[in-house]
Amino acid sequence: MIHRFRHTCIAAFPALLLATAVATASPLESAAGATASPATAIATEAGILPGNGTFAAIPDELTLEECLKLALDNNRSILSSRARTAAGRAKADQVFRSQLPTASVVSQETTYRDRTSPNVSDRQDVHRLALNESFQPLGRYRSQSRAARASIDAAIAEERRTLVDVAFQVSRAFYDMLLADDLIRVASESVELRQKHRDHTAQLVESGTAPRFDLLRAEVQLSAARPALIKAIHNRSTALADLLHLLGIDPSAQLRVVGSFPVVFPPLPLDEDRAIQLACEQRPDLAAAIASEEAARHQVDIARQALQPSIQLNGTLEQTRGIRAPIGQYKDNWTATVGLVYPVFDSGLSRAQRDEAKAAHDQARLNTENTLSALRVDIRKAIAGVMEAEEVFASQEKNVEQAQEALDIAQVAYDTGAKTALDVLDSEVALTQARTLRAQALHQRAVAMAQLTRAIGLVPDPIKNALR
Repeated sequence: MIHRFRHTCIAAFPALLLATAVATASPLESAAGATASPATAIATEAGILPGNGTFAAIPDELTLEECLKLALDNNRSILSSRARTAAGRAKADQVFRSQLPTASVVSQETTYRDRTSPNVSDRQDVHRLALNESFQPLGRYRSQSRAARASIDAAIAEERRTLVDVAFQVSRAFYDMLLADDLIRVASESVELRQKHRDHTAQLVESGTAPRFDLLRAEVQLSAARPALIKAIHNRSTALADLLHLLGIDPSAQLRVVGSFPVVFPPLPLDEDRAIQLACEQRPDLAAAIASEEAARHQVDIARQALQPSIQLNGTLEQTRGIRAPIGQYKDNWTATVGLVYPVFDSGLSRAQRDEAKAAHDQARLNTENTLSALRVDIRKAIAGVMEAEEVFASQEKNVEQAQEALDIAQVAYDTGAKTALDVLDSEVALTQARTLRAQALHQRAVAMAQLTRAIGLVPDPIKNALR
């Protein structure tokens, strides 16, 4: 009997394992489909995952001006900086409202099981209105107000700095898209050109006027040109993802940028001293650092006045019933007090707060100096980048025309037998390289001018017009 029971258990054990596995997997699968992880839920709510309709509708084609306007309305960094500015304004408003009187109302009803006295009711009602006002020293309130205004100025400057940074990033991403499109066109033309040369060489081989070696070399060069096209296509996909992220729109969208690299740029000073002077007037990060330093200086004044006296005014209007005779009627009572509060000892708390405020002021002052030093470095780098880009562009301005002419000459000479296939292939490579260098030179010059605009701290005109 025991042997038969054990044999039955052993036989049923695999089926039990299979049933357990199915029963265990089903809830997990259903839970995965029904309940997403917290990160997935946040991503879906923010519109990061596909299928979420929180993104703004966009056209299929975008110009640089339209990209800047979209970023102004949808870029997360810009929206976050606006929220910080609003928080700074609300915090400054707290300083003003903290000096206003406060009022409180208390309504209390108490029921006793037994009377405590014949003159007291078993039910007592109390209604109380209290007004309180505290007058701080005038100098402390003035320092608090000035610190709050300086904090608002710093928040506004930080918001403008975010606009300048995002405008540069969007412009660079837009120019990256233009460069990617140009490189795709150059790579496509290179593949097409080598395909034509390969077909032409095949005809010459068939007619016996060219060796098979020329055909093999043409096929090798054709295969060697295809990876550049593949890389250019994938680079465009990466550039598009960066642009969509900066615009704050659906990352799965497919769009095309319309425009070309600018030829004429706004007049910007290329003299380092003049550029630094203009940057000191325009750079929002420097304005934010100066405002933060001013706010920190006022915080030191506030900490120094921590032990100064203050005046307290309190008024109370009270209505009671069931406490004083006659116990069945309401009785009114009011009190008014005026007090002078003079703190004399706080165990060194105010001194520690003063030391903290001084250290914060020193930190803000050093931050201002560091920002000014970084400003000079940014200007020097930006001007050097513009001059380098201009020189590179000038060196490549007529290179494409010369390379195209050289290829035409080599092709005609090859057909007549005066040149070899290697000369034609070298000319094709030179033409592709010249087109690539010209596109890169145009991109480098446009990005360099955008970098100089950012280094000076100027906001692009499309964003200025949209803010008006």
